[in-house]
Amino acid sequence: MYEPFEAQIKAWLKQEPTLSAAGVLRRLTEIDPIRFTEKNIRMVQMLVKAWRMEMAVLVILDGGWIKSLPSAAAAAVDTGTSASAVLGNILR
Repeated sequence: MYEPFEAQIKAWLKQEPTLSAAGVLRRLTEIDPIRFTEKNIRMVQMLVKAWRMEMAVLVILDGGWIKSLPSAAAAAVDTGTSASAVLGNILR
């Protein structure tokens, strides 16, 4: 059911990582209102969660997350020093 739209959904999530499952379903409903209804919300939630997990694993394994940090935070992580002021709620 979702396979023809998988590339489009992933593109939406890549462009807008905070897009909710309800937002994805709304966009799918605009494309094909007969196929997608509010009853599909749970399935869309599970798919969005799975795709986000897949992307998180790729980002972590690729090491791209460390490259995306501000340079001071990246340097602190590389050297093992404390960067709690830069990294937010991760206290060390």
